[in-house]
Amino acid sequence: MSMIPIARPCLGDEEILKVSEVLRSGMLAQGSLVREFEERFAEYVGVKYAVAVSNGTAALHVALLAMGVGPGDEVIVPSYTFYATASTVILSGAKPVFVDVTDNGTMDPEDLRGKINDRTVAVIPVHIHGHPADLDSIRDAIGDREVQVLEDSAQAHGALYKGRKVGSLGEAGAFSFYPTKNMTTGEGGIITTDDEELAERARAIRDQGQTAKYLHEYVGFNYRMTEINAAIGLVQLSKLDEFNRRRKEIASRYTEELSGVVQPLPVAEWADPVWHLYPVRVPPERRDRFVNALRERGVLARPSYPMPLYRQPVMGRISDRRYNYLSVLFEGVSYEGVETPNAERLIRELVYLPIYHCMKDEEVDQVISAVREASKEV
Repeated sequence: MSMIPIARPCLGDEEILKVSEVLRSGMLAQGSLVREFEERFAEYVGVKYAVAVSNGTAALHVALLAMGVGPGDEVIVPSYTFYATASTVILSGAKPVFVDVTDNGTMDPEDLRGKINDRTVAVIPVHIHGHPADLDSIRDAIGDREVQVLEDSAQAHGALYKGRKVGSLGEAGAFSFYPTKNMTTGEGGIITTDDEELAERARAIRDQGQTAKYLHEYVGFNYRMTEINAAIGLVQLSKLDEFNRRRKEIASRYTEELSGVVQPLPVAEWADPVWHLYPVRVPPERRDRFVNALRERGVLARPSYPMPLYRQPVMGRISDRRYNYLSVLFEGVSYEGVETPNAERLIRELVYLPIYHCMKDEEVDQVISAVREASKEV
């Protein structure tokens, strides 16, 4: 029996040809194709500037540093998300503060309202599963404080919030182009912004802190994107709307044909999600058996993230030099007693069903059939 994966990179002859052209040119490091990709992606999102980097984690890290985040600061992040949303805050020297999420998995503006204080300098809403966070309500919770918004858009290329593309609504956005995202560059990431100074700092930080050749104005990193990655990205970007259309088509079939079988997460009326993941809720006492039953039927679904971020082992060791080389900045920091009840419920219940834009109709049929059968069995 062939297994249907949870996700799959979808590449074709156009990407192969474009990469071949780069390899034949001998120009492999960051160059004209990276600049073209930045311009095209900025235009697609609807911002003035885009800064391409080596991966999505680098995009978050560079964006935070370019925004001026550093030691003594606090940055608010949702507890239900991938580790990089919090680890990049730590890498910037700042303390992550965790807030709960709503029933669709995005940041809870009301919990945010109660956790902002004088040390808060930034908030990172995550457009989780491809569903936008409620940015207007988040701005309302921030009020007139000087707190910047960094949109973690790693899972939401092309998603719309009230008709505008995510990544264009905060001070900056950060995207990932990991192989299984809605579009890929192989590995890669990008920062989007309308702030020229922020973009200039980000360009320097990603390139060893250089503002000109061998002129190092910042402590920076080698976070550059290659021409090979940009070549793939240019082709994939030209197909992104079609990729997202297909994902929405698959998600609609799941929602309609699995109604009453499993419980999908709600979609807000102001959101047009792009379905990087398709999560469903399964009672926690049945979830593992449900996932195993799907596997027996050739469907590789998987449970959600295993724990809220504040329960990750490193968070209990954040001031221990053996686990965090910036430990001196976190003396006395503890996440004992932190609770985000809704996030913890979702984590116990969620299962991600396979979804990718080159998924065949017969594979979608197989998933639907397997979910129906597995639901009856468990």
